[in-house]
Amino acid sequence: MTKLSIPRCGFAQSQEAYDAAASELFGALDRLEAHLAGCRYLCGDRLTLADVCLFTTLIRFDLVYNTLFRCTRRKLAEYPSLHAYTRDIYQMPKVAETCDMEAIMAGYFKTLFPLNPGGIQPHPPATCDRESLLRPHGREALSSAAGTPLEAAAVS
Repeated sequence: MTKLSIPRCGFAQSQEAYDAAASELFGALDRLEAHLAGCRYLCGDRLTLADVCLFTTLIRFDLVYNTLFRCTRRKLAEYPSLHAYTRDIYQMPKVAETCDMEAIMAGYFKTLFPLNPGGIQPHPPATCDRESLLRPHGREALSSAAGTPLEAAAVS
């Protein structure tokens, strides 16, 4: 739901279309925020493909979608549980090295000509830098499984 609403916001051709897409997007983010306030991952204590798919959207949200796609009602950093969830996954072994923020920004701001005809790339928000993403997230307290999520998944 969130993945489809983002381009609908960015490519909306009328105020009504934008308003509908933004309402759908931020309604979904509000529901995810409420759910993740009580669960470490989308489906409980274990990381699943659904979490990986959501992470790829969330890691881009403040960096790109908030400005370029006009998803401006709230920033990811304003959702405490979603932001901590994103940091939780980012901090898993080998994940951070796959998140090239400069390449993500260039891919959107330099390539999507209709949305950014001048090719101007804004400065990334401080909440998207490596130091911020490595801040403690405290989400392990929501998990009842022993070990890390990757270790717990490997035991099954």
